[in-house]
Amino acid sequence: MSNLSLQQIAGNKLRKLIKENYDSQQDFAYDYHLELRTISRYINEGINRLDVIQELADFFNVDPKYFVTPD
Repeated sequence: MSNLSLQQIAGNKLRKLIKENYDSQQDFAYDYHLELRTISRYINEGINRLDVIQELADFFNVDPKYFVTPD
């Protein structure tokens, strides 16, 4: 079992999806219509809002459970 919180796991999963689909976090932030600092906060501090996880899951076309399931 991971020592990471669910918020941190979600942030790590977002980082992974961005790396797989974009050249940079800035490119993703532009496409997702959020400021880069917000994306950085999600990645570094985690995501603790279910509505954000659902929106990201819809954006990347993945199951929302992906964001809270440890690798």
